[in-house]
Amino acid sequence: MSLLRKLHTFAALPFREKLAFFEAAVLLAYARLLVRFVPLSKWRKEIAVSRRSGDGGAPRMGGQRRDDAKLVRRTIKRVGRNVPVEFVCLPQALTARWMLSRRNVPTELLLGTRFSAEENREFHAWLKAGDLMVTGDCVESEYAILGSQKRG
Repeated sequence: MSLLRKLHTFAALPFREKLAFFEAAVLLAYARLLVRFVPLSKWRKEIAVSRRSGDGGAPRMGGQRRDDAKLVRRTIKRVGRNVPVEFVCLPQALTARWMLSRRNVPTELLLGTRFSAEENREFHAWLKAGDLMVTGDCVESEYAILGSQKRG
C-alpha cells in the first residue's frame, strides 16, 4: 500500500483510534528498547510471573472494557503493519498491558514455551483480557505455560 493511501486511511480513522495509534507506537518503541537494552533486573516486575492457578478459565468480559481491549488489540496490529520495525511478542504484550491498565481493564500476561520445541526452545508471551486474546495470538494448548501474572 502506498504511503499516500496509508495516510488517507489513517486520516479517516476516528480520533480515539488515532490517539491510540500514537500511544501504542510510543509504548511499543519503549518496550522494545526496554527488553533489548535494559538489564532484566531493572524491569523484572513487569513480567514477574507465578504458577498459573487452575481457575477454570477467564471470565467473559463485556461492555466498555471489551471494547477497549479490542481497540488495543487492533491498534497494536495496526502499528506493527505500518512501522519499519518488527515488534515481537513480549514488547507487544507489555504495551497492551500498559494501555489496558490506563483504561482499567484487568489483564493476564502469560509466558510459555511450545511443547514441540525440544532443542530450540520457542518462548512466547501473550496477553489476555478476560477471554479475549489481545496480543500473541496462539493456541494455548500447544504451549507449556511457565507462569502468568494478573493485573487489575
